[in-house]
Amino acid sequence: MDSDHITIIEESVFAVSSRAGNIRSRTVEGLYAHDTRFLSNFGLALEGLSLEPVGANQLDHSMATFYASSRRTRKLPSSAFSVIRDRYVSNGLYEDIYIMNHTTKTSSLQVSITCDADFADVFEVRLGPALSKEGKVTVEERDGQDLCLHYQRGEFTRETWVKFSAEPQVRGRTSIFDVNLPPKGVWKTCVTILPVVGAPPKPTSCVQDILGSPFSPYRPSEENRIESLRRIVREAPFEYSLPRLETDYIDLRQTYQQALADLRALRLEYLPGYYILAAGVPWFMTLFGRDSTIAAIQTKILGPEFMIGTLYTLASLQAAKYDAFREAEPGKIPHEVRKGELSLLEVVPHSSYYGSVDATPLFLVLLWEAYRWTGSVKMLQQLMPHAEKALNWIDQYGDMDGDGFVEYQLRTKNGLRNQGWKDSRDSISFANGKLAPPPIALCEVQGYVYDAKRKMADLYKVLGNTSRADDLRLQAEHLKRRFNEVFWMPEKQFFAVALDQHKHRVDSITSNPGHCLWSGIIDEVKAPQVVKRLMEPDMFGGWGIRTLSTEMIRYNPLSYHNGSVWPHDNSLIAAGMAQYGFYNEAKTIALSLFEAASAFPRYRLPELFAGYPRREYAFPAPYPAANSPQAWATGAIIYMLEMLLGIVPERERTNWEAHIDGISIFLNGVRYRNPKQITQR
Repeated sequence: MDSDHITIIEESVFAVSSRAGNIRSRTVEGLYAHDTRFLSNFGLALEGLSLEPVGANQLDHSMATFYASSRRTRKLPSSAFSVIRDRYVSNGLYEDIYIMNHTTKTSSLQVSITCDADFADVFEVRLGPALSKEGKVTVEERDGQDLCLHYQRGEFTRETWVKFSAEPQVRGRTSIFDVNLPPKGVWKTCVTILPVVGAPPKPTSCVQDILGSPFSPYRPSEENRIESLRRIVREAPFEYSLPRLETDYIDLRQTYQQALADLRALRLEYLPGYYILAAGVPWFMTLFGRDSTIAAIQTKILGPEFMIGTLYTLASLQAAKYDAFREAEPGKIPHEVRKGELSLLEVVPHSSYYGSVDATPLFLVLLWEAYRWTGSVKMLQQLMPHAEKALNWIDQYGDMDGDGFVEYQLRTKNGLRNQGWKDSRDSISFANGKLAPPPIALCEVQGYVYDAKRKMADLYKVLGNTSRADDLRLQAEHLKRRFNEVFWMPEKQFFAVALDQHKHRVDSITSNPGHCLWSGIIDEVKAPQVVKRLMEPDMFGGWGIRTLSTEMIRYNPLSYHNGSVWPHDNSLIAAGMAQYGFYNEAKTIALSLFEAASAFPRYRLPELFAGYPRREYAFPAPYPAANSPQAWATGAIIYMLEMLLGIVPERERTNWEAHIDGISIFLNGVRYRNPKQITQR
């Protein structure tokens, strides 16, 4: 999200506002829950005039404070009143509004608060209004509420409930308060705004119970209220025994702490007791098969909870039958799950959409990692039926034409044309700029399949099924030989990004083959050429490896996938380089990501940033619409620490230390093979 907005979030509920604290109509701002905007206008005025913003302070991922002053009127000078708005998001939006009189006389004023909701589906907000949206918004009465905004489209209903602690006069969608304040007097109201789907959520208390009054004396000896809140309302895995980072690289210490805070903010509890990482704030606060799986792999040194939660959650959503509308096939792992109007009414297929070619093999890689880090045979036995279905999908449905490679092709309206991680419509092109015609076989997907089969061979061996293990190992080796023959471009000493429908090599130079290092599918003799090509200046720009070479026709440093830099992409590439022994190159990428993070607000790596070359004293240029925080961008920080420190669970140690280019890094308390309640409840 850009710097003009403040976004606060708790699980799948989030609020996006201006830095003045208002939510403005006809913008992306709003209060969102269940993939729906429950508040599209939230404005505060004194004497009919908007406020003069002073500043905003984001206290925590779920809390923010907005400071403003009154404007000049015929009766009063400017800044006659201070206005402070303390806001908190949990199962709704809670806001304490304080107004202090700074004049020397008792003053009267009219306070008006306008609330409205368009109940837009998140797809409408991101992509524009849907022609099929037919519902109506009305104002209704509800017991105990000052305002109820009701939306109905057939049987589909949503409501927004608004309640003030001070009694208002309600005129339509505006609540009015007539206030008389003596000098230094303070008026306050606590606003509770609840998104209602079915049974209304139980409201919590005013924000003052958490933060105290903004006009109370400063008492440094008091217990930290925000930390107290975390202990009360966020009792969940990932809150205990996190590894402690000690380093003389101060920026890295800040980046690590921010990454931990962001991972907390991105947790979702889709199945009771199981936590999975949502893809990112604000538009992807939901379950994504690929993103959640990779982020769980990236963050495994923090503990096994995300791996376990992701596996059981995705297994519960694994497709059981063929459904062309949702691109579902038996055994396939979902791409995206939504709860908004357009999804539930099947205007779009995203109630459970399966348009991802790589989530299924990555699910199998994650299963291997989870067993490696926990040693739980019981978990393995519970999930092996789902793993076998995933393997069957790879061979029966993934390989569409029987050539041994896994391909994809769009089969539904409103689905994704490209179904790898670079899923924008123009992301897979030839060097001359021509788009590759589908079906498309991506190079990295073949690597994921290879990795999945050889790792599943290990797991079948653990369970005593040696014949199945041997068969999968032979399949993996055959795929590796075929891949290195068919995808290799001898004239470029690099791998093609894909094969198109005619089995032509898509010859653009991209970051995708770097993932093939991560999966291990590249022959040892070809790895040096791949590493060298990825580190050339047209690919490595100083802040990271670009998604597309600057020499390609479609290169654009501000594109989504055609020349930008993605931290998660770089983290997988760096980990792959290290696995092949190219530690110096991997270290260069890791340190460039750490340096980029320190240049962004709050030491937070965004989803992606612009692919301009690095210059002396310059900072990485942001990508305007990047999600931030975002799961696998945040996970990249943790994964690079794992790579730099060489952390593996096979060795009997939990403390890891490294000295890199004069930097000391010490990670204390890495957990493995001691999980708590990791099997199905």
